[in-house]
Amino acid sequence: MLEFLIRIVYWPAAALAFEEDPLTTPYRDVSQLVVHCRKDRDFQIHIVDLGSEVTVASVHGGRIEPLTSALAEAIAGAEHNLYDFRGIRRSNNAQLRVPVSRFAEMRLNALMRRSQAALHIDGVPGERAVVHLGGQNRAFKEMLAESLTGAGLTIEAPHGPGAAHDPTRFYNAPEAGGVQMELSLALREQMVDGPLEPGAGEDPARRTALFSTVTQAVREALERYLAETRSDLDAAMERFERSTERFSPSLRQQGHGDHDHHHGNGGNRQNGSRG
Repeated sequence: MLEFLIRIVYWPAAALAFEEDPLTTPYRDVSQLVVHCRKDRDFQIHIVDLGSEVTVASVHGGRIEPLTSALAEAIAGAEHNLYDFRGIRRSNNAQLRVPVSRFAEMRLNALMRRSQAALHIDGVPGERAVVHLGGQNRAFKEMLAESLTGAGLTIEAPHGPGAAHDPTRFYNAPEAGGVQMELSLALREQMVDGPLEPGAGEDPARRTALFSTVTQAVREALERYLAETRSDLDAAMERFERSTERFSPSLRQQGHGDHDHHHGNGGNRQNGSRG
């Protein structure tokens, strides 16, 4: 318990320095970054909009936080929406790291508004192989923790600064909220053969079995979450239908009659006003 409290009190300060250092993250938001950087030279944005209920995102992808783009793509698969902001410079990609708390981009925002839930994949420092989970969607977060723990992963509280459940963060914008999944550097290093250099995750041949284990665990949790969400919706519809059956047929017919009568009067008034 004491260890957990220490983590909550002291980790945000360290993480804040990591996220907000003006020497390594000079751009306050995406708008400022776009003014000073060039698309296809410094960064790329990869979007797949399938009209899915879920959007998987990585806003520190490519060479900013190695392996996060590859993981986001693998988790999204062919079923879910994908938003991937990736650094593609030969060096100094850390400068493209806009803090999650201020990352807002028009197409990302549109995807989030149309989604029922979201998952953001990020990379953080850490000498221990850990997955940090946070976000407003408690049900999805609990299923992720259960699935990842069952696969042998260690789960801990959010690493990043501020409250991961902050509703202003983009991944919490969907109707049911979202989850942020932060993978420590040590964990990502175990997911590739050789050093975790920029671009390492882009070569599937270098991915270890752990990469597949994490991907599969997350996808299973996502499938379970969607299945239970749909089941809950079906149950709610059945309850609604049963409740309406309690009304007598004559009352339901009277309701329809009143509805038609009002429409008829409205039509007459409208026609009369044109005359």
